[in-house]
Amino acid sequence: MQISLVAPDNTTVPLATNRGSSGQNFGTGNNDCTGVHTVFDDAAATAISAGAAPFAGSFKPESPLQLMNGKPVNGT
Repeated sequence: MQISLVAPDNTTVPLATNRGSSGQNFGTGNNDCTGVHTVFDDAAATAISAGAAPFAGSFKPESPLQLMNGKPVNGT
């Protein structure tokens, strides 16, 4: 699985690339917003590359989210 943020100017920040292996899911709980979510945070203690499925909690993304600072937020 690959998860990326893409800004309207096509700046791309990879959050998770080829992570999970044979494990399942990002976060825990039902598909109704219960459980523990996967949060991408530049200040997290654990990198997503060092985590394991179901990736419940906060993780540093593959590339820093700060690359989106100053980018436009309105797209088409």
